[in-house]
Amino acid sequence: MSAFTLSASPNTDIWKKPPSTDVFTAPFRPHSSGPVKTFTSTSITFTTTYQHQYDQAGLLLTLTNTANPSAPRKWIKAGIEYYNGTARLSVVACDTWADWSVADAAGGADVVAGTKSVTVSVVSEGDELGKSLWVYAVDGETKTPLREICWVLGDNGGEGLDLEVSALVARPGKDINGELEVKFQDFDVQWQK
Repeated sequence: MSAFTLSASPNTDIWKKPPSTDVFTAPFRPHSSGPVKTFTSTSITFTTTYQHQYDQAGLLLTLTNTANPSAPRKWIKAGIEYYNGTARLSVVACDTWADWSVADAAGGADVVAGTKSVTVSVVSEGDELGKSLWVYAVDGETKTPLREICWVLGDNGGEGLDLEVSALVARPGKDINGELEVKFQDFDVQWQK
């Protein structure tokens, strides 16, 4: 997919936390979709200037149950989230509720200033113990593992689940002004033939 920009207004997010928070208002731009069992990998590169707590950009993987479209939505988001004054590599996986992990981003100050781009990828992988999705931060030839997510392929290898892969931007802050505009490039998704 060629380069594009995507913007988020304040009070936009994707987040699900007990007992009752369930927000899915952030703008996203789909690349493609297909059965989970045919997903191979995705990667995206993006740049923006982060200013407000929880400003975020990256990948969104949305899962739907083909046999029961009204079942609760499941999703994964991976990218950068501006947290406590710095850019953090962020992965959120939501099966029933969301779980969030953060790690320091290489070149954090340059990432915050928008002078260093970030690339994240999600890859379907298997080993002697089984299959899972791995989330990576990619910097040149270096792939840093951020999180392994097993539940997506846990029930019959993901049979009956469809996956939509999108670019995501969110600005959860409520009492702020202005949009968060993100430049995306090199958005790639691979599916088995």
